[in-house]
Amino acid sequence: MVNVAAVNVLSGIGPATWSAPQAMAFEIAQEGVRQAIGFYAHLIGTEQSAAEPDAAAIAGWRAEQEAWAARGRELTPLDVRAIKRIRKEADDLLIIDDEDDDDENEDDEDEASDDEDDDVADDDDADDGETLGRP
Repeated sequence: MVNVAAVNVLSGIGPATWSAPQAMAFEIAQEGVRQAIGFYAHLIGTEQSAAEPDAAAIAGWRAEQEAWAARGRELTPLDVRAIKRIRKEADDLLIIDDEDDDDENEDDEDEASDDEDDDVADDDDADDGETLGRP
């Protein structure tokens, strides 16, 4: 029988030196990193499935993925500047510009909104005298 001594690896860490808001900002930045990596994965996958994939584009997107992954690994909850920069750059990268689609979808959204309003009214009528859904 081997005698194995238990080692408490957490004893030397001590209390966290960052606040809850800093921890939350850090987690949001990490999520931005993960989404940026996923964004490039989508581009890579789409290009790889093309009839004639652009190897240079794929290599560039892989390099971007690796750069984002490195930024995520290097980030700490106390590096407020890097957190803000990553959050902004991830937001800029991931923003979807669908202004052209807004005009086309506006009528569809209005119709859907009207249908939802009808459903709410139907639900209120089905309350059978209870106060649910009524002021």
